[in-house]
Amino acid sequence: MSEPLVVYPPMAGKSVGSTTGSFVLQENLAQTGLDGAPIKGVPLHLHRTEDEAWYVLEGTLRFQFGTREFDAPAGAGVVLPRGTAHTFWNPGPGPARYLLVVGPKTAGLLEVLHGPGRPSQQSLKPLYDSFEVDLLE
Repeated sequence: MSEPLVVYPPMAGKSVGSTTGSFVLQENLAQTGLDGAPIKGVPLHLHRTEDEAWYVLEGTLRFQFGTREFDAPAGAGVVLPRGTAHTFWNPGPGPARYLLVVGPKTAGLLEVLHGPGRPSQQSLKPLYDSFEVDLLE
């Protein structure tokens, strides 16, 4: 039996899907510092078992895959295969709004990272590892 159709209202800051499904879709906003300077919020890492995809709605996201950097402006889509070292951030000057498509393990990690009781720096490596993600910096 299939799940009933679910239509979500505007989803800024919310997710569509669940960690028990095959993917989760999130709309996110990447800010810059008060002076417009970029803020790297995601450490260099790789996902052992899941792919990721982004679709930039507004602004620009800068991606680093290994040692290569490139910008993805509004309207660009980026697909990242599992096992690829990466990070991304908003290079500025304004905010960047984007859709992120992740698997259930990555969605679970994001729930813990952005939920109440933010984990300590010391607990990040084992936390990432428990979701099959390797922190590389």
